[in-house]
Amino acid sequence: MSEEKPYRRLESQDLLQQIAFRHGLEAMAASEEGRLAWVTSGFPVEIPVAMDVFPTYPEQAGAIVGASKIGPEVCGFAEDLGYSQELCSYARASIGSTDRPDDTAMGARPTPQALLACNNICGTVLKWYDAISEMTNAPVFLLDTPPLEREQLPHHRAYVRRGVDRLVEFLADTFNTKLENEKATKVADLSSQAIRLWTKVLKACANKPSPLNCADRFLTMAPVVSSRGMEHCVEFYEALLAEVEERVKGGVGAIRDEQTRLLWDNIPPWFTLRFFNQLAARGVGFPADTYTHAWSGAVEGSDIASILDGVVDVYSNVYLNKGLEAKVDKMCELIKDYDLDGFVMFSVRSCKRYSLGQLVSKEMVTERTGVPGVVIEGDMVDSRLFNEAQVQTRVDALLEMFV
Repeated sequence: MSEEKPYRRLESQDLLQQIAFRHGLEAMAASEEGRLAWVTSGFPVEIPVAMDVFPTYPEQAGAIVGASKIGPEVCGFAEDLGYSQELCSYARASIGSTDRPDDTAMGARPTPQALLACNNICGTVLKWYDAISEMTNAPVFLLDTPPLEREQLPHHRAYVRRGVDRLVEFLADTFNTKLENEKATKVADLSSQAIRLWTKVLKACANKPSPLNCADRFLTMAPVVSSRGMEHCVEFYEALLAEVEERVKGGVGAIRDEQTRLLWDNIPPWFTLRFFNQLAARGVGFPADTYTHAWSGAVEGSDIASILDGVVDVYSNVYLNKGLEAKVDKMCELIKDYDLDGFVMFSVRSCKRYSLGQLVSKEMVTERTGVPGVVIEGDMVDSRLFNEAQVQTRVDALLEMFV
């Protein structure tokens, strides 16, 4: 008889795999039909979807490269072209696999007809997409969202709204399509439904024991990132929420013996999600994280004008587009709402925008909440930059505080 694992598998993962397979097929079909766009993770995807332009995400492809444990090899292809190892590993994986698709185990990405970037998550995306543009001849559109200090001022909103209007014009010219009211409101409604369901899933993790662990959320976030505005995205989160609520009702946790509840900050190391399962064996769970909560803004509206205004509000206010104080506020809020004992901050060498200021914010969060934290170092895709023994030592030091 096999030994029982310390964590429980979600039944919804089977549906998730079907959605991923479907997304890949639809992306290839869209490329062949001349209506595929690569988009950054913080891009207002509702607009291209409403204009019958299919989106696919190089960041998700990078996560798959990491999970497939071919990150060093594929990132190395970009380094062979002269790109620094200091460059974002999502960008290196994307550039490397585009340059040498036949040498990449997961094969070639579908060729895009446009590259849509929004710099609300980082500034690397523009140069990254410029490099892909040189390889594919696909034009680049940048939606510029200047960083916010506090509230969004009227002139800032007007500037971003003009950028959104230009995006609609760009897509109309590039793909010979147009934004129509009926399709726009339907897509916005489907997107909002998915966001609301996902938010309920996240909030359910405040229960003890938490029905989901960190690794669960990192995997199940995929549709809300890549398929917002599509019916199958809503269907998936209806199924996931039902399973989560059933766990909560039965007092069933994601891990079998939850003793310590921690917050995770930043992108995960995709090549070693077992890191969370190893901690689960020690009774350590992660009911909340800053990464998956990033997709929580719903674009709502009854007509094109109000929908585009909603896009400005949601996508300008991504918390990576704000100052350090906003991140500290978010972490403190999560620690309180989810009744967490401490936190782990993953300093990702590739992601400067997300990791900048973590040492300072660590002290600020502990001062405001009274709970301890630790900073560990590594990368999200490139396992060469992850020292497992060193990470384990630092996490052990944190866990000793709870004994």
